[in-house]
Amino acid sequence: MKQLFFILFFLAVNQLSFSQGEIDTEHKILFRNEKSYGININTNGYGFGYRFAKHINIHRKNILEADFNIVKHEKEHKRINPYSSSLFRFVYGKTNSVFNLRFGVGMQYQLYKKLDRNSVSVRWYYLGGVTAAFLKPIYYLVYNDTSKTKTWQLFEHNTPWWYIYDKKPYSYGIDEMKIVPGVYGKTGFAFEFSKTDKRINMIEVGISFDAYIKSLDILDTEKNPQFIPVLFLSYRFGKVESGYYLKKQDEGVSPEN
Repeated sequence: MKQLFFILFFLAVNQLSFSQGEIDTEHKILFRNEKSYGININTNGYGFGYRFAKHINIHRKNILEADFNIVKHEKEHKRINPYSSSLFRFVYGKTNSVFNLRFGVGMQYQLYKKLDRNSVSVRWYYLGGVTAAFLKPIYYLVYNDTSKTKTWQLFEHNTPWWYIYDKKPYSYGIDEMKIVPGVYGKTGFAFEFSKTDKRINMIEVGISFDAYIKSLDILDTEKNPQFIPVLFLSYRFGKVESGYYLKKQDEGVSPEN
């Protein structure tokens, strides 16, 4: 996952490294309330989210954000059981599938303004809030050496990997799901490159930090994470909401009126 993160990061940097081009003559929107959606890859998984940015002044916005992330252990490695008829792929020792929901508030600052149609505006933001990790147990079809049969069960310590033949669908075990609360903080830079002032297209890169009240039991190991620093890279898209200035402009009314 980390290798994929860095590959995508360098591709994004290369995409944004273009020179100034055609002068932008579009009438700029000074009052910008923004709604956007993001798709992100993290060094420990991936996810998506929603953000609302409320105008304070030309340089600052308050932001509200909610996101969903699949959380993986840094030691996860998939393998194939060649003795399974379906060539079953699984993470040996994985006890729970984990995802989190996060809700945060923060501030966004515009550092550099976009001057022409092919240039990029740069923003810096930070936020923090609450998070909850959801741990859903995984049931495997395991060969029993004593009874010489296969039974559905949770992963047991030191079970030979070649004894694991299949696993239940994701929906199985939801009623046994556990929730671990925590807090998180997040900061990053956003590079906005939309061709029109009413749309939002940007690449973000940054770091987040999650802290839970106890370790998240992802693998059958004593080194499951409780405090989780993560690098992330995301693509965001959305639109500028019709605030006062934009609404007047859209209706053909002078902003002075």
